[in-house]
Amino acid sequence: MSGGGLGEAADDAYARRLEAVVAGHRGEAAVAERLLSDSAAAVRAAALGALARCGELQVAQVRRALGDEAAAVRCRAAELAPVEVELVRLLSDPDASVVEAAAAALGERDRDPGPVEELCQVARGHDDPLCRESAVAALGAIAAGLDADADADAGPDAAQAMALEVLLAAMEDRPQIRRRALLGLHQFDDDRAADAVRAALEDRDRQVRAVAGELLGVPVH
Repeated sequence: MSGGGLGEAADDAYARRLEAVVAGHRGEAAVAERLLSDSAAAVRAAALGALARCGELQVAQVRRALGDEAAAVRCRAAELAPVEVELVRLLSDPDASVVEAAAAALGERDRDPGPVEELCQVARGHDDPLCRESAVAALGAIAAGLDADADADAGPDAAQAMALEVLLAAMEDRPQIRRRALLGLHQFDDDRAADAVRAALEDRDRQVRAVAGELLGVPVH
């Protein structure tokens, strides 16, 4: 295909993506549904968002999109997935952007201890720091949600203990991950967590110190 042909194809895909976005704002679910099978990944991702905006996105459509060949579509599906759609398997996706999106989405389900073990694995050892950061943030959110349900059963206690160990270890990671870990650690009624937050007042990174100071209500230098 010539350069002009490639440009025309890109222009056509952009126009269809715009059609999907407009359909979402106009409530034209039928148009968005048609574009779910478009040849361009960006159009399929936009169609998912349009259906969600219309209030017409179906569980089956999300599940199909989670198996899409394009990472961008899998990411969008993870962001939009309702709670009945299982996302844990995406934490082992070969594309880091999908892992990051799945971890963030699981963090929104902050009273479900189910994915804690898999999130811990990502937070401990994923090669991509953004994936580790997203998993650490999710663990903090889930730990806070479990704390609200602490009397429900023994399950959350085990999940919280696992999350705590990983959040403590994350205080040795990159600054942005340490900042996320601090927010999670502050949720724990635990001496080690409290010590870690206080110790962060002397962190080598100014922004980490600032987060610790804000959490503790003390000035930082």
